[in-house]
Amino acid sequence: MGLVYDGSASKLNALGPRNGPHSLVELPESVQKSGPHGADGREVQHETQEGQVFSVVFHAEDSGFSVIILETEGGVVTAAGELGEVHPGDYLRLHGRWREHPRFGRQFQAQWSEAATPTTLDGLQQYLASGAFSGIGADMAKRLVDHFGEHTLDALESGASMLQEVDGIGPKRATVLAEAFTDSRDRHRVLAELRGLGLRPAQAQKLYERWGPAAIERVRQDPYALIGSLRGIGFETAERIAEQLGIPNDSVVRARGVIQHRLREALGEGHTWLPETELEQRLGGRGLSVETVTKGLADLIREDKLACEVEPRESDELRWYGLPKSRDDESDLARHLARLMSAPHEALVTSEQVLTAMERAEFPPDESQRRALELALSERVAVMTGGPGTGKTTTLRLLLDVLGAAGLGPVHLASPTGRAAKRLQEATGREASTVHRLLGWDPIGGEWKHDEDETLDCAYLIVDEVSMLDLEVAAALLRAIPDNCCLLLVGDADQLPSVGAGAVLRDLVASPQVPTARLERVHRQEAGSGIVDAAHAVLHGQRPQTVTSPAGDFFLASTNSAEAAAAMVEKVVCERIPEKYGYDPRTEVLVLAPMYRGALGVDALNQRLSQRLNPDGEGADWARGLREGDRVMVVRNDYEREVFNGDAGVITHMDKDALYVEIDKTVHEYRRDEVGDLIPAYCVTVHRAQGSEARAVVIALDGGHFMMLRRNLLYTAITRGRELVTVVADPHALNRAVANADEGKRWTRLPQRLSENC
Repeated sequence: MGLVYDGSASKLNALGPRNGPHSLVELPESVQKSGPHGADGREVQHETQEGQVFSVVFHAEDSGFSVIILETEGGVVTAAGELGEVHPGDYLRLHGRWREHPRFGRQFQAQWSEAATPTTLDGLQQYLASGAFSGIGADMAKRLVDHFGEHTLDALESGASMLQEVDGIGPKRATVLAEAFTDSRDRHRVLAELRGLGLRPAQAQKLYERWGPAAIERVRQDPYALIGSLRGIGFETAERIAEQLGIPNDSVVRARGVIQHRLREALGEGHTWLPETELEQRLGGRGLSVETVTKGLADLIREDKLACEVEPRESDELRWYGLPKSRDDESDLARHLARLMSAPHEALVTSEQVLTAMERAEFPPDESQRRALELALSERVAVMTGGPGTGKTTTLRLLLDVLGAAGLGPVHLASPTGRAAKRLQEATGREASTVHRLLGWDPIGGEWKHDEDETLDCAYLIVDEVSMLDLEVAAALLRAIPDNCCLLLVGDADQLPSVGAGAVLRDLVASPQVPTARLERVHRQEAGSGIVDAAHAVLHGQRPQTVTSPAGDFFLASTNSAEAAAAMVEKVVCERIPEKYGYDPRTEVLVLAPMYRGALGVDALNQRLSQRLNPDGEGADWARGLREGDRVMVVRNDYEREVFNGDAGVITHMDKDALYVEIDKTVHEYRRDEVGDLIPAYCVTVHRAQGSEARAVVIALDGGHFMMLRRNLLYTAITRGRELVTVVADPHALNRAVANADEGKRWTRLPQRLSENC
């Protein structure tokens, strides 16, 4: 059976150097989709190579990508691909094709792999000793092969009784060996079948760990069950697997998968429920009959994989459909609000303490601020909302002074994002954290430390920027608040809703059951600010005007084409703002656009500004286009590094395996497999900028952004600027954004829950 390494130096030299992955093969920029089908779902024309693994040159734990030296009957070959866990001595059958690499020569690119059976006794012995079979080392492998010869695998499969024929193997050891071998063979078989369906090695491994030998059968019964339970498996992949397995289009299995997919899609759009008519529309064109959909709905509801609620109306009734998690989160949010609001409550402070705090205030509160303060001190749960310049921060400082004077504590401050928490801390002079950190989120276990059973140690909790608080996190927060704690929710209900599902702040403000104070007066310290004036003009459906003021400049620039607008954005960011205001365009200027695509989209503007502001930056093929000197934004809360979604920084340098980002004067290392946590941040979407601020903001609007041009989006964008805001817009696009008061309807049932519970 081909070449078997005998330990001689000449044999090792014949195979070439083994000191690293790049000595034999260059890792591809992107590995083709594993399995006998390509990324487009079509069958790949391939050959097979079968043999024993002589050495593993490189292996990536996260992706399963490996470079190996394989001994075949035709000679020694270098093979590379997503092979999963592989050991020297393993026998593999690789499916793929040859390619001629310009530098490293002929290589076999493996699309997928399966375990093969050795064809020689030496090979069989090495195969058993490879480490793939628990409890079988080199000595045990030799004893088994010496005794059973070519029937060794049959003996291992037959069970413990036959293995006891070998000297030194008693009943207990024989049972352990037989069970370990059976488990390993089952695992290899199931993994090979899963790979054959197109799953990547890491995906197949996780599925086996979760379902064991039954994994392949469960996938055959319902490939749509993989969606949401296995990372990287989406609806289209499940559809392709279902087609491979011969599942009919108009089947109940497929109907269940399509229904759940459409509801997950809706959740991604912000909806926690869909009315029956909307769900019917979204299910259209999928080749499903009414009878099949009806049966699929009934099955899912019976298994509590789908929630259905009936809303009585005058002449009929309306059915609502949602995912059980959303139903439970809405119910818990309303129930715990009712629990807090109904708890016994005594006055937190005396009227004298309030008067003393107001007399000490730098800016005396107006009547609406007084009402907000009174509400926050007299109610267990209260909401304070208002636009820019209306005094939310001033009122918060006043409240904290009153609570401090009364000796009430502990008092906690929190915001949904790290950037918003830092702003809250800077504005109040008090420690603030993210909601996730406050509740002790465990990203590995996917659990909260604090909940109904282990509540927060807190007498008063203030949560700012609640417009960004989605349903799931809001429900987790309310579960963790003890009965004796007061809660104040603060935010601007006119801003964009949360990126996650729900419209929590908007629903709370609209509910008559929840005590709410709205601040409306713009205070004299903000009066005349071009930014504040522009924001309130947009909020009232009026076109903003250019205003220069010591309190904040606002400029409006008109263009007639996306290309002209892009050129103007570049000139404003790279020349005019630095020359006139002295701001650093890489760290103090933030460009916002509604969408990613188009000449005036986020992607194009990032590329344009990166080339202009960082022309000499060097990158790497694994860095996803990022280069030394680029401005980047973090898109995931990272508690180990103490950086959070929305934090921005600059890439200081790169090496062959990592890049380094300076964020708030601290340099953080991001390895190759962590680069996905960063995005270019010369320009970001308005949604990404929620909770962030910059000294200068430049907003790009174009007719190509038609679907996103809404009043609350423009309002949110303008309020991200502290000292300067410039809007570069096509006049028609600006007019549509100002006139379009459609807030992007989000279907939720939280208002009904609040009405029923509170």
